[in-house]
Amino acid sequence: MSLTTSVTTVSRHRRGNTLMTSRRVHHFYSLLIILLCCLHQRHLAVAASDTSASATSDEPSSRPTSVLEAEARTAGELAHAVSILQKDLTTCRTRVDAIQTGFQNLYSTHLANVDGLRKCKEGMLGASEMDELEQKLNSLDDKVDPTLLADAQKKQDETKRKVRDEELASKHKELIATLENQVQQLRLREKAWERTISELVARRDLLERREGAWERTIGELMGEVEVRAKREFWWEDMKQDMEQRIGVLSRIGVLERFGAGPHLVSIIVDLDDEQSESNEIVLELAPLDLMPHTIHLFLSQIEEGYWSRGTPAIVINAGHVLQACPHPCLESVSLGGNYPGDPYHDMKHAGLDSVSFQEYHPSYPHEKYTIGLAGRPHSGPEFYINLLNNTLDHGTVEQRKQELGDGYADYLKAAMEGEDGLDEKVMEPDPCFGKVVKGFDVVDKIAERITRASLPEESKEGGDVALDDSLLVHPVKIVSVSIVNEPGANGGATEDDPKDEL
Repeated sequence: MSLTTSVTTVSRHRRGNTLMTSRRVHHFYSLLIILLCCLHQRHLAVAASDTSASATSDEPSSRPTSVLEAEARTAGELAHAVSILQKDLTTCRTRVDAIQTGFQNLYSTHLANVDGLRKCKEGMLGASEMDELEQKLNSLDDKVDPTLLADAQKKQDETKRKVRDEELASKHKELIATLENQVQQLRLREKAWERTISELVARRDLLERREGAWERTIGELMGEVEVRAKREFWWEDMKQDMEQRIGVLSRIGVLERFGAGPHLVSIIVDLDDEQSESNEIVLELAPLDLMPHTIHLFLSQIEEGYWSRGTPAIVINAGHVLQACPHPCLESVSLGGNYPGDPYHDMKHAGLDSVSFQEYHPSYPHEKYTIGLAGRPHSGPEFYINLLNNTLDHGTVEQRKQELGDGYADYLKAAMEGEDGLDEKVMEPDPCFGKVVKGFDVVDKIAERITRASLPEESKEGGDVALDDSLLVHPVKIVSVSIVNEPGANGGATEDDPKDEL
């Protein structure tokens, strides 16, 4: 134990004994005062009982206690108590004096120790003085009580424990508050999840009902699809039968009016070169068995004079075809003219404006210098001369697939670009019903003429109508179109009468 610790402990011990003695003296005086009060109360009670007994009793008592005797007895008791008090007071004074003397000695020793510590700190205390100071401390009669040290250590431990308990309690409160907050949030989330689950259950029930309705609808639609498939099959069968009947009737009409063929058509055009006789294009129509309906339509248009009167002309050079239109051609609004309404009203009224179906035969494809009817889905009345092999663009789907192979998908994508909802089935072939057999040079001369696409933008005048850039700047007028071979006198039905096919 260090010097400073020993001095502090002894000082505390002395001070504690002094305080304990003062408390005992105070306690003794308090008891003495209480005792005197009790004796006085007892004296008064005895006097009152003697007075009441003498007043109520008829017989006199043997010898009542007088006030003087009671006072004398009380005084004796008080004198005895005062003597005891004086003895205790003398003892307390003796102990107080002893305590004061010991405290003074301890204080002087403390001052000496403090002085020694100061000297030791400043390096002024030698080894002999240190030994002397330690001997003085060891020679003190009053040693520190180990019980006091244990009590002090116990109190310190209790204080530390309380502080630690308070810290733990504070932490526990914070943790409880955090947990309560989390529990509250979890409850809110639970309520939200309950609402969400109820909504999902309601949606599930709704979806199940919708699914049932869709299943019924799908079943009904499947039934309708099957019915429509059957109807489509029936319509297709009826269509083929009707096309076959139309073909047979057209063949009969051609045989009756124009003979069995081959049918040659002469087209005289005006090229502004004063050689009208040499500007002839001769067409040989396809065999009647292959294209009866289209041949009947074209020959009927020529017979009725739609290609010989008015202003029929070759007006379009699209690069791959030269397209001609019957009267009225140059007067129509679409070609920059002033012809109002439908330019082919008379032909429609006569039923000669277009074919009833897209007649086509694979053995007669759209090769160079062949003749085809323009327009879909019902071609006519315009026809065109192929300047290239246009089988891919104007032929059947099967021919395109066979010709292109794996490249057909890319071709179809490019062909349908910009055409929303365009179906492959809509790309039906154009009727190819003849070929050029004479006048190839005339066709090439017409193909060399310039179109509106070659003109500067400022010189393109079309008024309120947007004109096609494929239009020829100077259209080639068709002077006349005539059938070269006339049917004989017996140009009706032959031995193989097509009426039997009906």
